[in-house]
Order: sequence, then C-alpha cells, then structure tokens
Amino acid sequence: MHTPAKGRGATFSAKHIVGLFVFYVIVAFCILTFTFFYVFNMGELRLVTALTLGFAIVATVVHVKSGRRDRVDRLIEKGP
Repeated sequence: MHTPAKGRGATFSAKHIVGLFVFYVIVAFCILTFTFFYVFNMGELRLVTALTLGFAIVATVVHVKSGRRDRVDRLIEKGP
C-alpha cells in the first residue's frame, strides 16, 4: 500500500469527495432503513434522512481528513 509523504496526506478531487459522500449516504441509508423499518417497526423517514445525512457528512470529513487512500477510494475511482 502506498504511504503518503511525511506531513502530507493524499489529495482528493471535488469529484472524488462527492463520490465518497454518495457512497456513505447509500451505506448509511441502507443500514438505518433496515434498522428503523424492520427491527424497531417504526417508519420515521425524517429521522432516517437526518441521521443518514449526518452520518455521511461526518464519515466523508473523517475519511478526507485521514489523508489515506484505501479500498473505498479505489471503488469510488472505478465508478459504477
């Protein structure tokens, strides 16, 4: 695995960051929808939407701030 230069992290383009955000939105929505609609039997879509966006924003920021590239980045670059 490639290690970034000391003091510098990997650089991410705006398109890559948007791709990461969409990836995390899809993952969070699937997990939260299953949890709220099947496990708890309550269908509060506004809560699921708010939690999904919150999780995706935090996960994207943490991912970009880490400055490392991993499998998720390769998946995003590869595209659909």
